[in-house]
Amino acid sequence: MSVSSAAEEAMGPMGKPMLETIASEVKDHIFSYLPQETLLCLLLTSPVLSEEAVVLLYHSPKFRSTYRFAQFVTTVSHSRPYADLVRVFELSDRKEAEDRANGFASWREWKYREIPLYAAKAPPKQLMEPKKKTYKGTHPGTNYLFNKTSLSMPIGPVVHVLAACRNIRQLKLNFGGLTNDDLIDSLNYPSIAISGMVFGSDLARSWTQGSADVESVQPSFLIRHLTSLLKLEYVHIRNAPWLTGEDVQSIVWNCPRLKEVDFRDSGKVMQDQALVVSGKTAKWEIPWAMKGSRKECAATLPAGLASESLATVSRGSEREKH
Repeated sequence: MSVSSAAEEAMGPMGKPMLETIASEVKDHIFSYLPQETLLCLLLTSPVLSEEAVVLLYHSPKFRSTYRFAQFVTTVSHSRPYADLVRVFELSDRKEAEDRANGFASWREWKYREIPLYAAKAPPKQLMEPKKKTYKGTHPGTNYLFNKTSLSMPIGPVVHVLAACRNIRQLKLNFGGLTNDDLIDSLNYPSIAISGMVFGSDLARSWTQGSADVESVQPSFLIRHLTSLLKLEYVHIRNAPWLTGEDVQSIVWNCPRLKEVDFRDSGKVMQDQALVVSGKTAKWEIPWAMKGSRKECAATLPAGLASESLATVSRGSEREKH
């Protein structure tokens, strides 16, 4: 087919090129420059454009608030096709205080979305931070009943994502405010999520302690699901006081494709500190709370376990090649 005939096929009835008929490679390149808000609009334009846009939208999703993150969790934890599109998962709590100050709904309003008393309200009319200005967006507004509640995110939603999105290559968590959650094991609360688990943060209505087997799980619970991501190459967990040396060892040991880590500002100061000597100076610091390659991080771990973990990872990589 000649270039001219291909161009003619891409023309609409009025002789103008139509986006739907452009080659997929060209559309992918064009869409890669579009912000997430525009990709969302493309999802509603046509089935052809929707298929192209959804791949980029879920490749590395961004979240305006914990409300939007909660919506994302509901989608990927119940839909394998969408979950398999995620390659980069990044979550940060830096903007949550600003979102609450501006009157935006949080994960709590999404959790109670089917109960009118606690559901999200109309979008705010004015933003208070960073400066007062009129708001014309569509983000749901906060329910005044939650105005004084904690902003911390429970670990349940994060575990759902790690269990469902098995193709994640990059994981970036800058969420020191993660809190404990309740893992519920009861026939009265069957799970329909890909993870096969039900957390207290999933249930809009309360349950009685006697009606279910409840296990309180801490943020470190998500490490076992993180280490099951066999395609993971980059792990950045910043400002996480709940992260321990054992967690770091498990990550280095069990992620065969791991290339780079960043654990800066993580760990418990009094518990994980060690005296590090450099030249004529010595200071107390957490050796593994650093940024570098997998080998550099492994070198900060106990010698026996570090060498064993690297050997295990090497053998795992060889098995994958064959």
